[in-house]
Amino acid sequence: MKKRLLIAFFAVLLSLFTSPALAQAPTIPRSNQRVPGRILVKFKESTPQNIVDERLSELNVRISARINKLNVLVLNVPESQEDAIISAFSKIPNVEFAEPDFVATALTTTNDPSLSAQWGMFKVVAANSTGPSAWDITTGSSSTKIAILDTGIDQNHEDLAAKIVANQNFTSSPTVDDLYGHGTHVGGIAAAVTNNSTGVAGLGYNSSLMNVKVLDDSGSGYYSWIANGITWATDNGAKVINMSLGGSSGSSTLRDAVNYAAANGVVIAAAAGNSGNQSRTYPAYYSNVIAVAATDSNDAKASWSSYGSWVDVAAPGVNIYSTFPNHSYQINKALNYDYGSGTSMATPHVAGLAGLVWATGTCATNTCVRAQIENNADAISGTGTYWTYGRINAYKSVGGSTPSPTPTPTPSPSPSPLPSASPSPSPSPSPSPSPSPVPSSVMHVSDISMWFTKSFWFRNVYTKITVLDQNNNPVPSATVYLTMTLPSSATASGSGNTGSDGTITFRLRSRETGTYKSQVTNVAKNNYTFDQANSITSKSLVVN
Repeated sequence: MKKRLLIAFFAVLLSLFTSPALAQAPTIPRSNQRVPGRILVKFKESTPQNIVDERLSELNVRISARINKLNVLVLNVPESQEDAIISAFSKIPNVEFAEPDFVATALTTTNDPSLSAQWGMFKVVAANSTGPSAWDITTGSSSTKIAILDTGIDQNHEDLAAKIVANQNFTSSPTVDDLYGHGTHVGGIAAAVTNNSTGVAGLGYNSSLMNVKVLDDSGSGYYSWIANGITWATDNGAKVINMSLGGSSGSSTLRDAVNYAAANGVVIAAAAGNSGNQSRTYPAYYSNVIAVAATDSNDAKASWSSYGSWVDVAAPGVNIYSTFPNHSYQINKALNYDYGSGTSMATPHVAGLAGLVWATGTCATNTCVRAQIENNADAISGTGTYWTYGRINAYKSVGGSTPSPTPTPTPSPSPSPLPSASPSPSPSPSPSPSPSPVPSSVMHVSDISMWFTKSFWFRNVYTKITVLDQNNNPVPSATVYLTMTLPSSATASGSGNTGSDGTITFRLRSRETGTYKSQVTNVAKNNYTFDQANSITSKSLVVN
């Protein structure tokens, strides 16, 4: 029987304010360009007005406007003669300074509340709080589709659902949804819904997402699944393919799929791997793929990132904050976002950037888009050794014509050993005495079952509670209060109501391994009495 190859993902983890368009409206130059036919001149305060008038007349210029508070004159001058006239004014003893009139821009910052935690967006100058950025030049286009070939994308995520324009499942999983977490995290980096006052920003901004599930719910997949995913995405309009996955074996099928996509105009980015050495990873190693290594906030290669002459570029990949799935009832509330590390996180920065470059209209081919990304990368330390071109620079890649200022990234907090778990239940309700007795029923916890799954860099620890009445019939709508003790002795608490079958399942996401203990502290329902003495109230599970 032929051995089947499995592939595992890497889990080491400008606008000026203008009036409505007029028929003869002038073309506004791009940010940092000079305004043609305009200069700024300031005469010294003691200069008599007749001297000012004489000098303006001598140089054949006229006043367009005045900045009275600054005593600066805005002068109209013949186009292409700006420098000569500035030089002439600068030689006049009465002139304090003469300079071009540049174009300024409203710097694009989004209202996504967690943008400040996304240091990578500032490092590659997609965003910038102190100067121009890629998003000042373009915010991408919904017509540009980025295919995420991964474990799926959370179909109901508040920061992703509106971006998904196609779903396809090539795995044995019964769902196209992401039950593992990896694909959702990757998709958010590439193109989360941006400037929506929610969560995070995606580097590709307005780019669309294609969810192509090629890795199963445990994070692995066959090369054949991936090859199918590549060709399907190509045939269905993808302009960019992101593969935050890789294997150690070469494959003619995988190579041919990559070549098919490249021949049909697709930009392909893949993770270089997390081996910490120069070993080859496929499909990243193939010549038609942009192989991506990972760097930290100081532009140093991540210790675990693969590297070598076959790696093309580097991108942020350490402590990257992005979207994460939220499936079923969680004992920890609102964990829809989290940090992740790996070349898997670096790769969608490149894919999102490719989406932006396509949207500029600068390039008509995928080879041009790739060249824009590679040739405009910053030659940080390690360039020429760890990777060929450097760490990507989004601003320069989309046409930023001047050296971008070095942004000061907002440091991202180190991932905590486990997700914060705030006690969420209200105190157990105490029945108020009524004037006359109310018939009540007795309920008890008949069973507690626990199990866990490994999801990305987390463990999902599940606790299922069954509540029955004195006749062993299911009790629906009973509120169950649960406290879980983690291996570190930290605790997390939550509550929820049983379904029609008398059961409720809690989920705790944690990075810890060891013994978890679930404790039912109370069960409450109107006209019911909780028989704690005859209930199973605790259960333990060893998680590895």
